[in-house]
Amino acid sequence: MTDIELDKLFEQSAQNRQTIEHINRTVMRTVRRDMRRKALRKWAKLLGICFGLPVAVVVYIYALFVFMPDMPEQWQIISISIPIATILVLAAQRLHYFSPEV
Repeated sequence: MTDIELDKLFEQSAQNRQTIEHINRTVMRTVRRDMRRKALRKWAKLLGICFGLPVAVVVYIYALFVFMPDMPEQWQIISISIPIATILVLAAQRLHYFSPEV
């Protein structure tokens, strides 16, 4: 093996090392981005359950009282309690199987 061939091998090795380092940086950047997205989805899901469900129930009750003022009180209570009971049962089922993992 001559010096020229040895220099070419060193040159190729240096290029390969640079390529491998570039690939490693790109892969690590992608992994970090995916980890941040996963954490963000986890917190968004948690906040959606914690705040979204009570807000939905309050908005629903408010809408019922605004749009049903002329109904007798007994019918208002029935009209409110049945859908809210359904919402609470469905929410309980969702929370039973809830996992913050995405």
